[in-house]
Amino acid sequence: MASAMHPRARGAHGHLIRWTAAGALTVAAVAITIAIARAPAAATATPHLTLAAEAVATQGPLEFTEVVLSQQDVRMSLRVATSGAWTAAAVVANELCVTLVHGAPALARGRICLTRRVGRAALSYAPLNEDGSAHTPRRLAASVTRPTPNAFEATFLPAAASLPVGSYSWFATSAWTDPVTCPNTCKDRFPEDGVVDANLALLGAAPCFGAAARDPAQPCENPELALSVQPSVARSQDRNESFCDKRERKGLLSICSFGAPPDDAADTFALLGDSHASGLKPALEVLTLARRWRGRSMIRAACPPTQAVGPILPTPLRSRQCRGFNRQALAWLDRHREVNTVFLAAHVTAMVRRAPGKTMDETRQLGYRDEIRALLRSTDRVVVIRDPPYSSLGQLGCVGTALSNGQAPGISCALSRRAAVQPDPLVLAAESLRSARVRVIDLTPHYCDEFSCFPVIGGALVQRDKTHLTSTFSATLGPYILRALGD
Repeated sequence: MASAMHPRARGAHGHLIRWTAAGALTVAAVAITIAIARAPAAATATPHLTLAAEAVATQGPLEFTEVVLSQQDVRMSLRVATSGAWTAAAVVANELCVTLVHGAPALARGRICLTRRVGRAALSYAPLNEDGSAHTPRRLAASVTRPTPNAFEATFLPAAASLPVGSYSWFATSAWTDPVTCPNTCKDRFPEDGVVDANLALLGAAPCFGAAARDPAQPCENPELALSVQPSVARSQDRNESFCDKRERKGLLSICSFGAPPDDAADTFALLGDSHASGLKPALEVLTLARRWRGRSMIRAACPPTQAVGPILPTPLRSRQCRGFNRQALAWLDRHREVNTVFLAAHVTAMVRRAPGKTMDETRQLGYRDEIRALLRSTDRVVVIRDPPYSSLGQLGCVGTALSNGQAPGISCALSRRAAVQPDPLVLAAESLRSARVRVIDLTPHYCDEFSCFPVIGGALVQRDKTHLTSTFSATLGPYILRALGD
């Protein structure tokens, strides 16, 4: 995804250097990618800017050769490369950081630094006071890799670093001390003076990407996405990073906390359900950014959030564990009254043991109604998100074949809506309660028109298999969940 970069300079040799990235911000926003590299002219094939040789401030191994901070869907992506090789353990004793500047007035508000955890490279975040002094660093939930011995790449949620939607700036600093090359500490800063200007949107994506292409309120079309598919069919099993800053394990529960940190969160929500609920987590990560919310996810594969006596899973043990999980989840929520909203989702064909004199559909709805009523005893509201349409086992193959033939895969591989969209007993149960504290969000218009459901929408691959969303498409649903919540 391209971005326009416009350098402005005043004075000679960096009295004030400010780099800006230009791009429109809407609900489905243009991706904002800021890529800055310090490299010799021969290495300028990549779309990075090059600084003159006199800008080099140090000869230590942490001299910057590349710093990239960009937004990818709801995530932030950071890449830093330096002139020499290093280990995370060595950097912990030195410094390799990015400082974030935002707010009114624009001040340095936080610092992200490379650190080490459990023997591996990790990130920390420290809020900054107005005088620049730092609070105690905390763990920043991130996926960190070392593609080369002189670089690291990381992704993290902007809300976890207290970044708000809108304008912000950043700069990178490093410091290295060793008795041979840097006995007096070699330091570097990028840019040498000033900051890099940027904007943070709800989503970093091309116009009309994903669910935005089927926005009923604002019809949107981007011809450049007609023959594009992200993730590729070969990478259709993309999984979103959990970005858990805390993982609490109690009994059968594994509670992942994510989004805004506790001392910065405006509210707290929970996500409860099976793997279909898990597929909505990237969408709800958008809420952590838009509203500064903190999320708690409690997921158990194939286990519907129901009070039905006998959820049926592949084995008797898993069935018993599912019942226990649902009991423990209610008890946990009863102890954690800071959770004001619970999001529920489940596979439409989740099986339960039929109650005497009831059909399977009636038993499912009864179990879900009892679950919602139980939740309302400990939380303010319950939001049910309708399960996505079904795909087909051969749909990924169809998408690959269509692309090979130069055909638009969304239309070429569309399924009948009648076959793809099935009644959702969880939705029917929620609607039957007729409660102002229970809301249903139906995103079907973003998957389907009146007759067909599409496997590729706005260049985004919708599902990674017959029933599970890709994290890429899920993230693009976030602004529409936000819209449906309204308040």
